[in-house]
Amino acid sequence: MQSELKDQRLTAEIQFLLEGHYDLGELIHLEEILGGYCNKSYGLTAARGGASRKFLLRGYNPRIVESEIRFEHALIKHLRRNGFDLAAEVIACRDGGSHVKGPPSGGDHHIGFWALFAYLEGKDKYSWTQTDLNPKEFASCAGILAQLHHAGHGFVRPPGADRAQPGIMAFMPTFKPTYDEFLLRAAGRRCDRLFNAHLNRIRAVIDQCCAAGKHFKGMPEMPIHCDYHPGNLKYRDNRGVGLFDFDWAKIDYRLFDLALALVYFCGVWRGPSAGSLDPDKLALFLKNYGDGCRHRAGITPLTEQEKSGLPKMMAAANLYVLHWGLMDFYGGHVPDDDEYYVYIRHNIGLMEWIESHSADILQTAAG
Repeated sequence: MQSELKDQRLTAEIQFLLEGHYDLGELIHLEEILGGYCNKSYGLTAARGGASRKFLLRGYNPRIVESEIRFEHALIKHLRRNGFDLAAEVIACRDGGSHVKGPPSGGDHHIGFWALFAYLEGKDKYSWTQTDLNPKEFASCAGILAQLHHAGHGFVRPPGADRAQPGIMAFMPTFKPTYDEFLLRAAGRRCDRLFNAHLNRIRAVIDQCCAAGKHFKGMPEMPIHCDYHPGNLKYRDNRGVGLFDFDWAKIDYRLFDLALALVYFCGVWRGPSAGSLDPDKLALFLKNYGDGCRHRAGITPLTEQEKSGLPKMMAAANLYVLHWGLMDFYGGHVPDDDEYYVYIRHNIGLMEWIESHSADILQTAAG
């Protein structure tokens, strides 16, 4: 086997895993796929009977518990049965399972579990901070989110399978006590100064979003991707052709998934408007999402309740992304202060923009 990994021990570990738990034929190529923040990904090629096939091997972060992996894989299988073939097929192990506890031979590569997926073709063109899609790609992604929500209808969570993180309205009240702990770790770094300068405003927006929770009750809840951004799709011929990274998926408000997508797809990262949302993109995404819903029986366009709740749900979604950045920065490893300053500053800017443009968001949603 040709391996492009520099770590020979890891190469042997992966080969041991695949040969012991999967029936793929001869392994002929292995490479690491860079770009993920939480998990490790490897591309591999196997040959059988003169034909070759590509796969993606995922090594899950040890913080992910097995019940979350069970939930992710059960949801992907359900989506594919409902016609959503943009999600990569989960490849079954010899014993019929969908994942392997790792490392299987006693090695230590900071992997909790392994799982194998079919390889999604298409180009990795963007990331969560590189969002300059062309208009056709952008419209396609809004429609794909509607298709995803449609395909999720009828999903029944299997026993022992669930996302450990609660829904957004149960999760958000935990932010403030966590930030009090972060204050104790804050020093003189750029991110520390930025965090301190805006902490009171962040706390106030958390309170506002929590208070709005009573208005969200009764909104449609369903399986959501919960990390739907341009970097988690593959592209070809000016459209999205594959969606991956379902490991944050859970059951929550449909509006939260849409609000997260708007924060990701419509956020402006560079230039004089950095730290804002592009109003034209916001309107276009909502229009194409709504059009995608109208053509499918398993999902409806936004209800009047959802439209009226969109500004506050977008504020909550942006807090969710900001919380990720703060958690990662203060999480115990040695972060890149300059890198995380860009992330945290961006979401603080969006927090202020969403608050000052709530009426415009409401009008766009109503339109």
